[in-house]
Amino acid sequence: MGAPGNGRPDGRGRAVSAAPERPARSAAALAGTVLLAVLLGLVSLGGVLASPGWVPGAVLAVLAVVAATGTARAFGLPSLLAPVFGAGALALVLTVLFLREPSLLGVVPTPGSLALAETLWAEAGAAAAAHPAPYPPGRGLEFVTALGAGLVTLFVETVLVGLRLPAVSALGVLAVLVVPALVLPGSVGAAGAAAAALAALLLLAGGRRWGAAREPRTTPAPGSWARAAVVGSGVLAVALVLPAVVPGFVNGAFPQGSGLASDRAAGVGPLRGIGQDLRSPEQLPLLEYTTASGEPGLLRVLTLEDFSGEEWFPTATDLDPDLAELGGTALTPVGSGPEETTGVRLRDWSGRWLPLPWAAVGIDGLEGGGWAWNPRDLTVRGDRVPPAGTGYEVRSVAPRPTADALRAAPAAPGTPELDPFRALPDGTPAALREAARAQAGDEGSAFDQALALQEWLRSEEFRYDVGLPLAEGYDAGGMASLEEFLERRTGYSGHFAPAMAVMARELGIPARVAVGYLPPSDPGSPFPGTPEDGPSVEVLPRDAHAWPELWFEGVGWVRFEPTPGTADVPGYAAQSPAESSEEGAEASARPTGGASDPAPADTAQADPSATAPQRAPEQGAGTPEEGVPGWLPWLAAAVAAALLALLLAAPRTVRERRRAGRARLLGDGTAPAPERALAAWAEIEDLATDHGLSRAAAETPRVFVDRLAAAAPAAAEPLGRVGRDVERALYAPAGERWAPAAEPSDLAAVRDALAAAGGTTARRARWFPRSVTGR
Repeated sequence: MGAPGNGRPDGRGRAVSAAPERPARSAAALAGTVLLAVLLGLVSLGGVLASPGWVPGAVLAVLAVVAATGTARAFGLPSLLAPVFGAGALALVLTVLFLREPSLLGVVPTPGSLALAETLWAEAGAAAAAHPAPYPPGRGLEFVTALGAGLVTLFVETVLVGLRLPAVSALGVLAVLVVPALVLPGSVGAAGAAAAALAALLLLAGGRRWGAAREPRTTPAPGSWARAAVVGSGVLAVALVLPAVVPGFVNGAFPQGSGLASDRAAGVGPLRGIGQDLRSPEQLPLLEYTTASGEPGLLRVLTLEDFSGEEWFPTATDLDPDLAELGGTALTPVGSGPEETTGVRLRDWSGRWLPLPWAAVGIDGLEGGGWAWNPRDLTVRGDRVPPAGTGYEVRSVAPRPTADALRAAPAAPGTPELDPFRALPDGTPAALREAARAQAGDEGSAFDQALALQEWLRSEEFRYDVGLPLAEGYDAGGMASLEEFLERRTGYSGHFAPAMAVMARELGIPARVAVGYLPPSDPGSPFPGTPEDGPSVEVLPRDAHAWPELWFEGVGWVRFEPTPGTADVPGYAAQSPAESSEEGAEASARPTGGASDPAPADTAQADPSATAPQRAPEQGAGTPEEGVPGWLPWLAAAVAAALLALLLAAPRTVRERRRAGRARLLGDGTAPAPERALAAWAEIEDLATDHGLSRAAAETPRVFVDRLAAAAPAAAEPLGRVGRDVERALYAPAGERWAPAAEPSDLAAVRDALAAAGGTTARRARWFPRSVTGR
């Protein structure tokens, strides 16, 4: 009769090992289980990645990790080496596919490879922040997807095969499912949810079938259906329930929109959309235009007047569908002056509000689209996004206020039309109110108060940075982001413009925020259309900008420029009263928001690293290195240390759980006697393995027990009881009623005796037990 193994008797009384040495066939089967499960889990990503270009890299990363780890286990290498081989294979594939140029011989990573990987990571983050899901194709997103797929595979393989925890390994599949479920609700779909559920159940079934389970496989396996139900419920919860119950994720963690000035989904307002456009790595032309004067100008798209929401959106009510009536109103006077004609052609435009020069008094060429204009701010909106190539011609009259006229303007009256532009919600940060009074409360006129606020925000106390607000969680939005901005004093126009508008309202000056585009610095070539005699100007996402507009009686809405480093400052808004007086006459010959003005001398007070912040493409391409908070490296080090500690403690934790489960089964008087005895025997075999005393294949239980008793004499009696119990379990006649003589305390006694006799081996047995890490 065969020697007993670490397992249960089969139907003919022979022993079946509970923790066998896995042959090559089992290793290959487990590798196939991991491969198929991870690939099924990746199906859900198709809903948030617009192009299938990510598939080859992700699949190759998964194959490389599975091949490397499976080979290591098939050859019987120590279990801890398999993840090392897998990580090396993942690094090799990523280097060949994405980091080849700076690598050594195209396969060996170098410091340049790491720098390129960091760049690709930043590109992926910028693309996710700048574009609505599903995300467009790009090398950055393909690299991150391949890296993520490889890391998930490494996790699933290590937990399933190395630690023999099939149910826990299914968390890897759920982790993949969380990404599309939160980014774009509904993107997972029935196919993605079914594939993820199948992957999780495959890990459970495959793990038990091929020996990757903590306990012997029984017929039926206790709790198998319960585990399957829990895993299936988890998949459905992630795919269907989680996006609906997590606050702020009803429209996705990165809510979908359609570019600056469009009707973005709840959660992403135009101010945050500016940051997305500035950070976008893809700078495709949004539109092009010509002017009769040949001078590029500022384009307004929409205005924000309601400051009460978490995000600020334009008002789309009480619009006038008669575009022939477009022109000045009592709330938005235009004034007199020569008209400018601007021809606009939309290209990669995705908004329903049209870009227009200020102040528009007529528009021609628009047909269909349900166009209407807003008498409150002279903006034009359609009932759908216009198709690429839409062209129209705008006639506008540029306001020409002077500093003297603005300083002499009487206080704005309290009227129902202007009162909404003074209103502040109850949640307005006290810091903004106090700063407004401290910086400008003592000035003699509303105009001087506005200049004081502008000068303070453009001073060296503040710094331009489009990346830090996103990294630190206060990207442009409502009052909450402004409170953090005023504390950090770092942001972009999506912070500076609303901050000045809020402070102006605190001082009683009607204010609103305009969103649009600065004049580009390098006009292109002429394009066919009207007018034909001016240079063509391409507008890119990096030209996105916001600015405050303040109301002055007798003049109307007047633009100011509080964003540091922005050179396009109107002449009347010079940063000191002296400069204001000198520039007043010159302003009459220069339209508001026309070609970029020379930067005033005081502009040099802005941070040198942030000069001309919205002109240079590289400023919007990623997160600048400067401005990283000092605590961030410490936090990263703490997280890394915690992960390392968890990794080091994992083998001991798994071993303790296994030991506790066997002790519970041994002490369970309601369980069948053979199962109780074999559980105790499995623990004795693992204890011996941990201390370098593994049972030889030819050893009978009695010979094995005698050898262990010779090595640890204090364990002789409990070992004898366990040995006699397992012999009876294996060889007693079927149907005989008996109870094990051994108790859970005997297992503890054997463990203590082996530890006392083991010396330095005992420390390894405690922290890196061979029964878990590999024999």
